[in-house]
Amino acid sequence: MDLIKFSIRFFSVALILLLLTGCSKDIEKSNQKPALSINSVTEGLSVTIMISATDPDGTVSEVIIDWGDNKIDTFTDTDFSNLEADHLYTDPATYNIIVAATDNEGDSAAKTIPLAVDFEETSLASIKPGMFKTSENELLILTINLHTYQETRQNEKFNMITDAIGKMDIDFIAFQECAQHKSAVIVEGIIREDNMALIISERLKDKYDVDYNFVWNWAHYGWNVWEEGVSILSKHPLLDTDERYVSSNTNTGTITSRKVIYGSYQMAEGVINVFSAHTHWRTSLTDEEQNNQIENIRIMVEEKESSTQDIVSFVCGDFNSNPTSDYPWSEGYNTMMGDNDYLDTFFEIYPDANTKPAQSIYNTIGGDFPGRIDYIFMKDSIHFSVEDSQIIFKDDVIGTVSDHFGVLTKVSLIN
Repeated sequence: MDLIKFSIRFFSVALILLLLTGCSKDIEKSNQKPALSINSVTEGLSVTIMISATDPDGTVSEVIIDWGDNKIDTFTDTDFSNLEADHLYTDPATYNIIVAATDNEGDSAAKTIPLAVDFEETSLASIKPGMFKTSENELLILTINLHTYQETRQNEKFNMITDAIGKMDIDFIAFQECAQHKSAVIVEGIIREDNMALIISERLKDKYDVDYNFVWNWAHYGWNVWEEGVSILSKHPLLDTDERYVSSNTNTGTITSRKVIYGSYQMAEGVINVFSAHTHWRTSLTDEEQNNQIENIRIMVEEKESSTQDIVSFVCGDFNSNPTSDYPWSEGYNTMMGDNDYLDTFFEIYPDANTKPAQSIYNTIGGDFPGRIDYIFMKDSIHFSVEDSQIIFKDDVIGTVSDHFGVLTKVSLIN
């Protein structure tokens, strides 16, 4: 009997303690981790991810995004239920993006999203049909000022230039403000690993399996760190090259220092000479430096023609002279044209391009001082005729790759 009473008393106490414990606010409850929802949108190498991070029993205090390319973003004091984050990748690849959310109790939840990014497809749909080659007797020449690594999304713009050259089978390309960083590693001669002409030639080989040789040299520092120069690319055999100062100043520390580079190329029909130039702008009504630089270019062309059995010479580049400007600001253009011994290949197709008032559709540069300052001049030749020309690196054609818009000309051999 005593045993029964003791058992009843024991279980009664245990029940009371259990009830008291169950009602106590001191009971430990498990914390719930944050909930994560993630969506993404890609545009070329640019990615936007939309994140919703919520905590069912507290608040989210921090969200961290590891973009998978050694870049990490941390967000605090924001609306984590509707968070958008943007990122620009340097190279195409599949990246594992990790998003982690931490709540006010210090617990975290994370999700990993594998995301493939690639260059946007370069469309040539707005290139004039007449610009494409239709026979082996036709050549394409392009000139473009590359703007010395001052462009955003530079890698994507390299890809657009590569695609234009590769898809259209462009024969000769003249670059200005074609730069390399003074601290980059030398790979051969004076060429550094980030040389813009080198990068584009390598991509042409990788993507289109075409070998483009290039010549390059520089005249002055851009923004104090860039060895800023001129270059010529071609898929045709290089016979000879030369570079020289055409400016009175040869100090690499000043932008008035200017060079021209020359390449001589073997074709089945004969030798073609190509020059890439970037002359300085006129600084005053009496300043003759630009004129003198252009005269020196003309002298260089004559010298090279006298030493080769050439069939034509092309002088390409950024001349910083607009034919629709008032005199003497237009004088540089007229000096280059001389006694009509050169053809402005674009003007041959658009005879109103030099008519005042200037038409913006013919601008080859934008910015604060827009105008037509980029040219492909052909030394008057009985061997070639100008077939077509177009400004191609504009938003309504291929897209912009620089503050200059590039000029493409097609010529054909006269049988």
